[in-house]
Amino acid sequence: METVSGAPEKVDFFISYAGVERAWAEWVAWHLQQHGFSVEFDHWHWQAGDNTTLRMSDALARADRFLALLSRSYFERPRYTRDEWTAAFDDRERGTGGFIPLHVAELEKSEIPDLLRPIKAGILYGKSEEEALTELLSAVGQPAGPQGKPGFPGSAATLGDRDEAAPRLPASTPRASNVPPRLPLFTGRDEVLDRIRTTFQSRSPVQALHGMGGVGKTQTAAEYCHRFASQYDTVWWLDAEQTVTLDSQLADLAHTLKTVPATMPVADAAQSARQHLRTNGRWLLVFDNAEDPGTFRSLLPEGGGHVLITSRDPGWHSAATPMDIGLFARAESRSLLAAYVPKLPQTEADRLAEALGDLPLALAQAGGLIATSGFSVDTYLKDLTATSRLLDRSAPITYRHKTLGAAVRLSSAHLARTDPVASELLRICAFLAPEPIPLDTWLTKAGVELPPSLNGLVSDLVAVADSIAAMARLGLVRPQHGGLTIHRLTAAVLRDRTGANATSAAQESAHEHAKNLVISVRPDDEGRDPATWQEWAGLLPHVMTLSETWTQDDDMRELSLDATQYLLMRGTTSAAHDAARALHQRWSAEFPPDHPHLLTAETLLTDSLNILGRYRQALAVIENVVELSRNALGDDHETTLAANTALATAFTNLGQYHEAQVIEEDVLRRRRSTLGEDHRDTLTSGNNLAVTLDTLGDHHASRALKDDVLKRQRRVLGENHPDTLISATNLAVTLMDLGEFVQARALLEGTVDRSRETLGDNHPNTLNAASGLAASLKDLGHHHKAQTLREDVLTRRRKVLGEDHPHTLDSYRDLASSLTYLGHHARARSILDDTLNRSRAMLGDTHPDTLTVAHNLATVLMRVNQHVQARALLQSTLDKHRATLGPEHPNTLTTAANLASVLSHLGRRKEARALLRNSLEGFRRTLGEEHPKTKAVAEQLAGYKKVFGKRKKKIRRP
Repeated sequence: METVSGAPEKVDFFISYAGVERAWAEWVAWHLQQHGFSVEFDHWHWQAGDNTTLRMSDALARADRFLALLSRSYFERPRYTRDEWTAAFDDRERGTGGFIPLHVAELEKSEIPDLLRPIKAGILYGKSEEEALTELLSAVGQPAGPQGKPGFPGSAATLGDRDEAAPRLPASTPRASNVPPRLPLFTGRDEVLDRIRTTFQSRSPVQALHGMGGVGKTQTAAEYCHRFASQYDTVWWLDAEQTVTLDSQLADLAHTLKTVPATMPVADAAQSARQHLRTNGRWLLVFDNAEDPGTFRSLLPEGGGHVLITSRDPGWHSAATPMDIGLFARAESRSLLAAYVPKLPQTEADRLAEALGDLPLALAQAGGLIATSGFSVDTYLKDLTATSRLLDRSAPITYRHKTLGAAVRLSSAHLARTDPVASELLRICAFLAPEPIPLDTWLTKAGVELPPSLNGLVSDLVAVADSIAAMARLGLVRPQHGGLTIHRLTAAVLRDRTGANATSAAQESAHEHAKNLVISVRPDDEGRDPATWQEWAGLLPHVMTLSETWTQDDDMRELSLDATQYLLMRGTTSAAHDAARALHQRWSAEFPPDHPHLLTAETLLTDSLNILGRYRQALAVIENVVELSRNALGDDHETTLAANTALATAFTNLGQYHEAQVIEEDVLRRRRSTLGEDHRDTLTSGNNLAVTLDTLGDHHASRALKDDVLKRQRRVLGENHPDTLISATNLAVTLMDLGEFVQARALLEGTVDRSRETLGDNHPNTLNAASGLAASLKDLGHHHKAQTLREDVLTRRRKVLGEDHPHTLDSYRDLASSLTYLGHHARARSILDDTLNRSRAMLGDTHPDTLTVAHNLATVLMRVNQHVQARALLQSTLDKHRATLGPEHPNTLTTAANLASVLSHLGRRKEARALLRNSLEGFRRTLGEEHPKTKAVAEQLAGYKKVFGKRKKKIRRP
């Protein structure tokens, strides 16, 4: 027989608890069921839409015993728990029910109702899980027994490990957590928090809390983290408004978990964190203030954990289970105000809630001010009305609720009267991004710039903490790990220059001090030194925010350019591209086209396009920049030289090597003259020219220049600097071109190790070095090792650069080469067919990289005896090589030698010998007599002569 909604007629226990203690209720209910008891637990047995009052009455009637989980929240008004325990107690008094109280949090005797004080209560909090379970079972009258299922004697493995899905003791803590501190006065949202928990438990692992600003999405997410922290191994909070900072925050997770060394670069540490999440369960990630559901979907981690998103955007249906967070219900508004002002009459709370529109952020402002100042509700509402009228008469404001604006102004005015230092610091911080502001780090840096009135905060972390606490008491900021975060709506009110609390001049001064503060704590390396990249990660969102308004400030523009350079150097090329484009668009409206900062922004945009493989776009942008810079600044100005460098790179990428050589020689000469032989930019120019010499086949000149550059960079910049690592990779490539394979391998092995340590496994420069190492392994005959490494590089390039990036196409070509040597001709041919089509589409038919793919495909056709097709493809490739690279370029000579081999197989031996003889002479002139390619062609020609000579003698016999 069953009763309401299918519940059983009789149950052993009904579990009564306050919503904040749901984790305890789950733990108790689960363990009671495991020990053979039946329970009624609302979240397991009650249906959506059920009448809660009827369900509670029915459960009390059917339950043999009533188990109450006592905490301070349990006795708060108004709660259903009050009705539950009073009804249960009445049954106990009549002898019809068993009332079992269990303390799950510390309670003073005075906090327990008089009726319940005489009843002996069990205590679950503050114990180990085994001790708590023993206490629970003792309270319900059952011995604890063994703490787990004994292992099966016939197996070495224990099959009785505890169910990983079992609720954990709520007193346990995650292994890693960085959640913002719990709001001590958080109230309300019990229904929302229960829905979040139930939705996660119903196998919907990604949820998005969305709603307008000020409704408490972030605070609700943080409360969920604290309330259910015990059920996770990892709880990690990520500020998601600027996605470019996510990697550094995930890297912090990896470092906290100690799954990577502290020295591991950001990109690799972040990848390690994602891998950890992918292979582990029981984790919770919060992405706070995520903006674009379409873009964000690809950033969500995989694995068996939970993801909670907060956003103002409601369009999360395709990526997450959305949950709308609205205004407070009136009862929630009363509870929040009562938390700040415990003796506030309900009628007064209703007046405040009505005036503030039940908006949680505004209510917190009001409650904090009334509690701190001692204002009466009448006084507060009078001031609120006056301030709102002032806002109505002022210019239009950007924040949504004028009542919130008035509430913030009243609180900030009180702060200004009672703590001027905290007030001034607050106004400065309001002009920064709505992301963590690491004041503890910034204010201890040498040279930090603050207004004289705040100099007492410099290097005094106690004073800084006191100021943050003063702001937090009024609900104006959220303390966060040595710094603070300001809600975007609060900051918008504080920034508004038409308000009553600050003059326009004072606001302008705060805005300027915010700019000066950020500039004064910038790392002094233009974003190029990996040792400062963690500092840049924390600074970046604030630089980007201030750059939107301080377009007329030279120092701010330079800092914005350095931040973009940092993004490029760190390997976050797409983010660098977007930043450079935004700066260019913003500054184009305010400066002439030949302004140096505008030209630099376009050069950085070109650099990003070159790295992204968008070579034609890069050329289209930079050609105009070079012309403008020459005319405005002169040929020797560093802005002009940087633009010319980007132009030469675009030419090189497009296969226009001679044009690149002319420019690079000129830039190198000018930088040597203006900057000196050992300047970092001069050395970069030397490396660039040497690479171009390689592409032109002048490997000896390239080696001499690369040797010199690398020695200087090691001395000036250090062994592990990114520029040094690039040069080492490039020198190794030249060594391979010259046939010095053993030396190349040794150099590349060290370079790959240092690149991984400094830049990370997935940085484009690391992948270039690993690709070179694979080539050296192949040249030395280690084809299986080469294949394994090339597979890995290809996988990473596909993920980091994209399927059609030229470097990814290089990896496909290289992998096919290894497969060819290992005899996997069908797979190699399939890869090369596809790569050739994509290379033609991306780079064009005559690009040297396209021609190399065509040559390699012809080689596979030769291996499978399809000599007619191979000859046609090689002849076409040879003609294009001669036209683009010249008749004596090593690539041209290699193609000619292979064509000779095909002609020989087709019986055209005379043509083959002539072609091979020309190739041999060319190799002797360009590479030298001892180069492996020269020797190989010489042996091939000697073999032809021997066979051809025997054939002649055979023909002369009678």
